[in-house]
Amino acid sequence: MSLTIRGLQHFSVLAEERHFSRAAQRLHLTQSALSRSIQSLEDTLGLVLLDRGASGITLTQAGTTVLERAQRILAEATELQRHAEQIRGCDSGRVRFGVGAFPAATFLSPLLTRLAQDHPGLSVHVEIESWQRLLDKLQQDKLDFAVAVTHSLPPPADFSVCPLPPQHGGLFVRHGHPLLTATPRQLRVGLQKFRLATTLLPQRARAYLSRLYRVPDPADLPIAFECDSIATLRDVVQGSDIVLFCTREAVMAELRDGNLVALPVRFPGTGSLTYSVIHRARRTLSPASELIISLMKTLLHDADGEARLRPSK
Repeated sequence: MSLTIRGLQHFSVLAEERHFSRAAQRLHLTQSALSRSIQSLEDTLGLVLLDRGASGITLTQAGTTVLERAQRILAEATELQRHAEQIRGCDSGRVRFGVGAFPAATFLSPLLTRLAQDHPGLSVHVEIESWQRLLDKLQQDKLDFAVAVTHSLPPPADFSVCPLPPQHGGLFVRHGHPLLTATPRQLRVGLQKFRLATTLLPQRARAYLSRLYRVPDPADLPIAFECDSIATLRDVVQGSDIVLFCTREAVMAELRDGNLVALPVRFPGTGSLTYSVIHRARRTLSPASELIISLMKTLLHDADGEARLRPSK
């Protein structure tokens, strides 16, 4: 028997999940196939790596030592594969990146459409998550890069941060919403009567909203729905009197069609949001990753220009 990368990968995932059925599901294997793979690894090494129990598994002392070495080997194998993709160029290979909810709503669909049309051999894995979760995955080398707003949680010093064109926060309501007929003074008071729909917000955004809603504690904001699907929130707001907080660029199509209207309110401080591309500084991005980032910049720049043609009142 010989040691294989696949066997080490199976062991690493099982060590994370601590349960055969969950690990097998994540690896798209049957539980018996995973069990055979782990047994083969133990036989090859001549070590017992796991203690198996009714509630799951625990690593033996030998298993903990092997896991540390396995993770280093897997990281090196991933880096080798990345270098091979760099040699092949942009028309093949695999890119794994993450995006926050706001940038995903702004550019993700047109980006993937463009890649499907112009680079059909490229394999792309995308995760839409909060910045905290994306950072965790970047630190585990599960993503090549991420695009997110990082004001509330700056990345560590060993990460590279490249700002993208700024986007613009705002409050949006359906066509015919009662607040659209209010005077500026009535709006400042009347806004508090209508609940909010938002993504899972960082503390800085909550502080801005608390000042707009005149509540001393951000925890007291009248949030009706929190969801990281901007598309879902758009639908809710178009069918109710809920007020949507998001970026103007994320709802540009609805603004063009008149289905959503921006409320004429200005944010305390600044209404702009800066997305950044974040990745480990020691990691050289593949040509395919660089291509994707370049396309993102173009799409965000176009969205920024269109937003400037539709300024808030």
